[in-house]
Amino acid sequence: KMSKSKGNVVSPSAYVERYGADTARTYICFMGPPDRGGDWVDEGLEGVHRFLGRLWRLALEVGSGGGGGEANASAAWQRGLAGPGRELVQKAHWAIDKATRDFGRGFQFNTVIAAVMELVNDAYRLKGDLLGDEDGRRVVRLAAATAGSLIFPFAPHLGSEVWELLEGGDVWEQPWPVADPELLAADSVTLIVQVNGKLRDRVEANPDASQEELLRLAHASEKVRSNIDGREVIKEIVVPGKLVNLVVR
Repeated sequence: KMSKSKGNVVSPSAYVERYGADTARTYICFMGPPDRGGDWVDEGLEGVHRFLGRLWRLALEVGSGGGGGEANASAAWQRGLAGPGRELVQKAHWAIDKATRDFGRGFQFNTVIAAVMELVNDAYRLKGDLLGDEDGRRVVRLAAATAGSLIFPFAPHLGSEVWELLEGGDVWEQPWPVADPELLAADSVTLIVQVNGKLRDRVEANPDASQEELLRLAHASEKVRSNIDGREVIKEIVVPGKLVNLVVR
């Protein structure tokens, strides 16, 4: 930890000059919980600088074709999306929800920034499937604008530029975004399937699936069947929404 008594205090001025104030401020807030801080690592600062650069490049990529207003797009339009578009919109609302809760729960700045990083990473992962049509492009714009508004408290210069490019106007005049509860609910959950406590497969299941349906999915897996064929299932353990463990002999 940095401490004057240990003589290991890092002056931010040189880093601000090289990387900019947004990077230095965001990294300081990302180092750890405010009550514990963390060790200054130059590689970590460079990682934050790369992340902010990725967000800006994403905004430039989707902001060049005009448009705007996606961050305030109707709930009906957002809820009606499917496939990669729905996945990215859900991620944006997840990031809004997590940032809101973590700000209000002891100012956990590091986890707020981590959530924005996850959103930007998912936007890059999914944009190849989305930028081919107008609805998909709107979704990526929404994700980038949301990331800009959430990162604004830490990187105000970049956050305001991203928002102005994608939405127009000043981000500081906007209300804090609110997550849509319907878009926070998962469409599916990944069910871990074990045989005698050892992982054999992962299958997708409805979050509200019954115990009988989860067992049916587990038994339908080829990877599971190859481990239980010819053996007696003596116990079936189901943890709804999480795992099925088949005990055989």
